[in-house]
This record gives sequence, structure tokens and C-alpha cells, in this order.
Amino acid sequence: MLDNAIQAFLLERKAVKMKSVGNKCQAHHIEDSFLPENWIPDAAKRAGQLSLVSHPSKFTHPSAKTSSIVFKSEFVADGFLHSGNAEAELDVFGNAAALDVYKFLSLELMDGKTVLAHLEEDTSSIQAQFSGISTPFEKLRANFLAIKRDKFPKIRTSSQVKQVYFPVQDNYHLLSILTPSGLIFSLKDRLQTLRFSGETKQAREAEKNNVFHSRGFDELHDLVVIGFGGTKPQNISVLNNKFHGESYLLTCIPPQIKSRAMSTPSTDFFKNSVYPSLYKDSFKVFHRLIAQEASQLLINDNENSVIDCMMDAIIGRIWQLRQVEAGWSEKTQLPHYQKIWLDALFTQEREKDDSWLVLVIHDCVFWFIDGYKKIMSKEAKVLSEEVVRQIKCRIEKHQDGLR
Repeated sequence: MLDNAIQAFLLERKAVKMKSVGNKCQAHHIEDSFLPENWIPDAAKRAGQLSLVSHPSKFTHPSAKTSSIVFKSEFVADGFLHSGNAEAELDVFGNAAALDVYKFLSLELMDGKTVLAHLEEDTSSIQAQFSGISTPFEKLRANFLAIKRDKFPKIRTSSQVKQVYFPVQDNYHLLSILTPSGLIFSLKDRLQTLRFSGETKQAREAEKNNVFHSRGFDELHDLVVIGFGGTKPQNISVLNNKFHGESYLLTCIPPQIKSRAMSTPSTDFFKNSVYPSLYKDSFKVFHRLIAQEASQLLINDNENSVIDCMMDAIIGRIWQLRQVEAGWSEKTQLPHYQKIWLDALFTQEREKDDSWLVLVIHDCVFWFIDGYKKIMSKEAKVLSEEVVRQIKCRIEKHQDGLR
């Protein structure tokens, strides 16, 4: 006896056909065609018009014809969303008129397995289901399983599929980009549940009426709807037809951060804008390096690199202040040479005369030594005159940036 799921499937499809019947002759023909001994062999022959696939090419272009890719991957705990790390059903594409065959193969029988799974495993249950059919079971099985067989003997791509040159060592591989339709429609299914489930509707109603709801609801913004296949989604794939030819795209635009007003120094650049605490780690590295020297007669490349990094940070701050609207320093108590140095209002004066630069370099040296003492406190070494001279020489190498 036929499984209830198969009987219900055939009756449902016959009922749909009967609605368009014009005369008794047509009705009799439809009745005949949906008898199991007639419909099942016919469906088996049509199964070869479909291809089971995980990455259909028709999502890129409806006319693209490529190999039927069924990609399987193991779960990898790498935190990425990709095939293998997310459950997604396989898709089917091919002759839209044969999609009823896939629906038949997807039917779950009494034991919870699909017709297709039974055919793959060649179970006695499915043999019993097809026992009343004159066509030999092995032929029926082979015809139905043609849905899993690639129609092209060699791997085949299409010029209508998006192509990407991917660098591999000293060469490139040309990759054909395919769509994991199972994943994109699994995403849509989850988003639909998240947005429109019964519980979500209750939570929205509770919010509207200012009533507490234990779960609440999540809101997704900036969703974009993408369509495939226009008015004929069935021409793209089974899943596309099932989800009405539409899926969602999540926004991947970087967040827009509002620019914050620049904090300008009011009395002294070094006291107001470059606090030694901001460079605590660098001062500690400098201390560790000079503590390793038996004599402080020479600053080596490592100490120089620390000074260079700190000077680069200071120079970056200078150029930020020069982007502030010209004239900002007139409302401050900055010494005039620092106004010339930092304010775009004094660009011409800054370029005409370098006398201010000598004072700035002196300030940089004093800031570095004083900052070192403050950060290291009692641990700070007494810097010899030679070391101070070498610090000054190193800072002077950055005068182009300071200028």
C-alpha cells in the first residue's frame, strides 16, 4: 500500500489539474495520468531534466549553464559563516515543468526519510512502494537518481557567471563565483521568523500599548531586498520559487562616526595636547633600554626608534591642529611662537622665518626629559649631558616634520 504522503501528494496535484478541466474526456485523462502506475514512471523519466545543486549558477544569470556543484564541507570552529558551518538544504534547477518531481522526491515517508533518501539507500521500503508498477524498480531508481548526476562529463563554467582572478603565488586562478542559495534562503527564513513570528508580533503590540513583555523583540535596520528571476522565480531554482524570488542583503557599510570637535591647546601645546601619560609605554621602553647600557655615553638605534615613534605622534597632532579653522589661537594664551607653529593663520609667517623652530625643538627636548621623569618617577635615571645632547640631536632630525 502506498505511503500516506505519496497518496496525498498525488491527490493534491490531481485536484489542481481538475480545476482547469473543460470536458469529461480531459477529466478521464487526468484521472488516468495520476494513477501511481502511470505518474511515477513518467516522473522518473523527467527527473533527468533537473539537477540537485548547492551552488546554482542561474542566480548570476538565468541563461548560465554550468556543472551541477554539490559542495559538502565539515564543520570548522573558525567563526565564519560558510558551507559546512551552517545547515542549509540543497537546491534544484532545470526544467520548471519538472519541479513536481523534486517535490515528490522530497516527500517524507512514515519513517521520516524522504523518497530520495530511500532511493539512495535502495531500501526495501521504497521497493515495496513501487511494487505495483510494471516498470522494473532498478530502472525507476536509476531514472530518479539522475537528478543527482552532473549533466556535463567535465567541469564546466559559463561566460555569464561572474569571474574573479585570484592571486596564487606568482600566478592567478580564474574563479567562477556561484551563489550558495541554501544559505541565502536560510538567512531569509531566519530573518522572517525574527521579524514576523507570532511572539514578535505580541512583543510589538505590547510595546505599542506600553505593556511589559518578557522577551521583547529585535529590530533589523537597512535591510535590502534582492530579487531573482523577476516574474518567473521558478526558472531560477526550487528554493528561489519557494521563497518567492526574493532574499535579503544585510548592510556591510562601515558605521558613520560623527567627527568630534578638535580640542585645541589654551596655554601650552605640550601641557595641553601631548600628556606624557599617553606615551607611558614608550617612556618605559626607553627606560629599560638605557638601563641596559653600562654607560650613558651613547644612545643606540633602539632608543632612537623610541624617540622617533614619539616624535611622529607629536607631528601628527600638529597637523591635526593646522586643519582647524585659521585664527583659533587668537583666543588662547599660547606663546606667540607656538601660535605661529600651530595655527594656519600664520602659515606665511611660519614659512618666512624659522626662528620659532629653535624654541619648539627646545620645548620638545624638555617635554621628553620631563615626561620620562614623571612616568618613571623614582626609577628614572639621571640623564647625563651627553645623553641629553643626543636626544636633542635626534629630535632635530624631525625638524622638517615639525616645520
